[in-house]
Amino acid sequence: MHILIRKAIKEKFGRLNQIQIEAFRRIYGEKKSTLIIAPTGSGKTEAAILPVINSILEENLPPISALYIAPLKALNRDLLERLMWWGKRTGVMVDVRHGDTPQSKRARQVRNPPHILIVTPETLPIILTMKSLRPFLRNVKFVIIDEIAELVDNKRGVQLILNLERLRLISDFIRIGLSATVGNEEEIREWLKADVIVRPRLKKKYKFKVLYPRISEEDEKLAERLKIPSDVAARLRTLWNIVENYRRALIFVNTRQFAEVLAHRLKAWGKPVEVHHGSLSRDARIEAEKKLKNGEVKALVCTSSMELGIDIGDVDVVVQYMSPRQVNRLIQRAGRSKHRLSETSEAYIITTSPEDYLESLVIAKRALEGKLEPVRPYMNARDVLAHFVVGLLIEYKEISISEPYRIAKSTYPYKNLSWEDYLEVLRLLEEAGIIKIVEGKLKLGRRSYKYYFDNLSMIPDEISYKVLDVVSGKIIGRLDENFVIELEEGVEFIMHGRSWIVLEIDRDGEIVKVRESGNIEGAIPSWEGELIPVPYEVARDTGVLKRELLYDISRGVKLIEGVEFEDEDIRRVVEELKGSLLSTDRDIVIEVVGKIAIIHASFGNKVNETLARILWVLLSSKYGNIFSMKAYAHAIVIKAPFKLNPQEIADFISVIPPEGIPELVIKGAKFSSIYRWKMINVAKRIGALSKRAKVKSIEKLFEGTIIEKETLNEIFQEKVDIPTSIQIIRSIREGFLRIKTTINEKPSILALPYMNFLGEFLISGPFTEEDLREMFYQKLLEKDIVMVCTNCGWHWRTKVGRVIGRGNVTCPKCGSLMLAPLHPKDAEEFLKVLKKVKNKMRLSAEEERVYLRGLKASDLYRTYGENAVLALATYGVGVKTASRVLASIPRSQLISELMELEKKYIRTRKFWD
Repeated sequence: MHILIRKAIKEKFGRLNQIQIEAFRRIYGEKKSTLIIAPTGSGKTEAAILPVINSILEENLPPISALYIAPLKALNRDLLERLMWWGKRTGVMVDVRHGDTPQSKRARQVRNPPHILIVTPETLPIILTMKSLRPFLRNVKFVIIDEIAELVDNKRGVQLILNLERLRLISDFIRIGLSATVGNEEEIREWLKADVIVRPRLKKKYKFKVLYPRISEEDEKLAERLKIPSDVAARLRTLWNIVENYRRALIFVNTRQFAEVLAHRLKAWGKPVEVHHGSLSRDARIEAEKKLKNGEVKALVCTSSMELGIDIGDVDVVVQYMSPRQVNRLIQRAGRSKHRLSETSEAYIITTSPEDYLESLVIAKRALEGKLEPVRPYMNARDVLAHFVVGLLIEYKEISISEPYRIAKSTYPYKNLSWEDYLEVLRLLEEAGIIKIVEGKLKLGRRSYKYYFDNLSMIPDEISYKVLDVVSGKIIGRLDENFVIELEEGVEFIMHGRSWIVLEIDRDGEIVKVRESGNIEGAIPSWEGELIPVPYEVARDTGVLKRELLYDISRGVKLIEGVEFEDEDIRRVVEELKGSLLSTDRDIVIEVVGKIAIIHASFGNKVNETLARILWVLLSSKYGNIFSMKAYAHAIVIKAPFKLNPQEIADFISVIPPEGIPELVIKGAKFSSIYRWKMINVAKRIGALSKRAKVKSIEKLFEGTIIEKETLNEIFQEKVDIPTSIQIIRSIREGFLRIKTTINEKPSILALPYMNFLGEFLISGPFTEEDLREMFYQKLLEKDIVMVCTNCGWHWRTKVGRVIGRGNVTCPKCGSLMLAPLHPKDAEEFLKVLKKVKNKMRLSAEEERVYLRGLKASDLYRTYGENAVLALATYGVGVKTASRVLASIPRSQLISELMELEKKYIRTRKFWD
């Protein structure tokens, strides 16, 4: 080992750990491509990078010697700091390049390339085609892929694997993969084309405690104060009691929208927390990380954005709010607390319902047993293949028709690719003018370059709107296009742990202008945030636990040995479930309440999604397209315009032909909005549609083509589980699975969570009128206003609250009573006009109006005092409206009237221009 590395190791760690020593031996000593699998905090990054730096120093390797591919830009910041530390101490140059890298820095990288270049998967296809960087890519001897589990099961990973094959055509390199613990290590090794797997000998220890909080007297008071249900207050209290016992905590939730709401509730309670997720601006995320690290807040409420290696200092405890839904997620999240391999990571799970509780117990038990879910590689992505073909052509201008097929077939994701499918992709590219096929050769077409550089990313193309807070003038985050479509002026939503009201949507500029509203009750969460799917195995084991606990508690408890829980919680759940028909690993229950049918089935999201699609087809073929359906991990919910017969649904399930399932799923999928959305994205990625194309009947346009085939391929790999569904239907037919039915007046305890789509949003009934008036008044007091003397022009900026209660304010310069309380923008305009008036200059018609409005505002202030200030500070209330209201409405009703005026203006402002 090189002397500089030895010195740096001594400074940083003292000595290397077992996994770092073994990785060094395999990579540097044996020159083997290596997959390093270990939990968070095992020193995986150093295990990968130290043998690389050693090779650069010992063998004097020229730049670019190594590519470090990080799938998440959020990690690049931390990663760069970490690698730069090693670079500075060894003299090895490290740099980063991605979409946001300034042009000056890119040019510098060409003139003086680094030894190690950090890139995203989307940067690699760009630099492969760059004449200026290509000579340096021939020097690459190592490619490190970080967080490999984030790539294997999606098209970004497929694209990366193909682009590594392109790189292999010009350089011979060792592959190094870094992965969290997964359930199919050998398959991931094959996917990477690694020779060996390095894993820690010491098994990471975990301690899990699952809680189902009970309501106390204290919770009733908190519920009243925060205007939330008592059971939610109990969960918040339990959560904060845990946080208080530790120095630094991470609170994990499953969706971004819930992170927002939970953070809002905790802040409203006065607790020091910040929110952290991928849709917040980079500055907001960095600020939240700093606050936790510096001890300014006790906890971060976060999503999967915090599962990975972002440096926030040592975390003592992890709290998971609601079931983590997968073993892999729980292990990854729990691993952020006491993350060193020798320490025991602690995690609490706070649950919200009996099913949520039982599922969490099962996941915690499976985690202790090391039963992790496999991360299944995405197979045969035809749109990614199209991009790969064009990339090769841009590099080599002309290639034989079979060459791309040969290269793709050598990779794991395309090992089953048929020659016919490959030819169909080529034909489509040729029809679109992207390539030419001439006498067994592939050549560049007129649209090759535009297509290639328009489709560098395999992430679905969705326009993102900036959210601008008009008060601070800052961009506070971004909203996805599919959410903005549902918004209009006056609608309130939750973001950044606060509620905001939409003032204007600039669809051309892709900006949503907002201001804070303070009304959480009326607000909607700003992201749907697709939930992590619960695997079949977890749902099935939840069914087993349910059955065993109800038969004999002591037998059931043995199934979750090792997991910590309160005996009282288990007894309470059993008590709550007694007397109801329950879905188990042996029973399906169909419960009808009014016009809603709930099929209780412990099969997980993908199987229930499959069965829901099939049932929709069968019911619609009899009654028409009148049903809405939603699949959950433990249920399928059907909403109908009439009361359904549960036995009829049972009969439909019983007659599903196992061999006909794929065809029925295709039929059901084609009627869904997700099918259309996926088809548009596939068509764009494959070059059949331009980036901004808008097509109404896209399903018919690409019927029977490779685009339809790939759209269904996406749905089959991401959304449904055909093999397990076939197995379940066979079990029903053979009598191993029973179907029970019931019609209830009121929903059973297991049906309650499915009776509305709000879920655990912590939203209760609306505020009282008095509450709303008080909140509105407090907001007015916080508003900025400029007091302008219409006599001499003296002015000062202040808050409305500082003017209220001071009696008649006079101009401090000339003593005049003619003061106008104006909005800062209006004040700016008025002062310009006043200057012209004093200089006896001629005013335009618009300037006259500005001048008269200012004088009228000063008249109102002189006549009505602080009431005029409140009226003129109200959004959308001008001098004309203020004059009418102040003359006709008594002070006792003024705030209510101003509230209504603001609402009305926001609702109708788009018609005023």
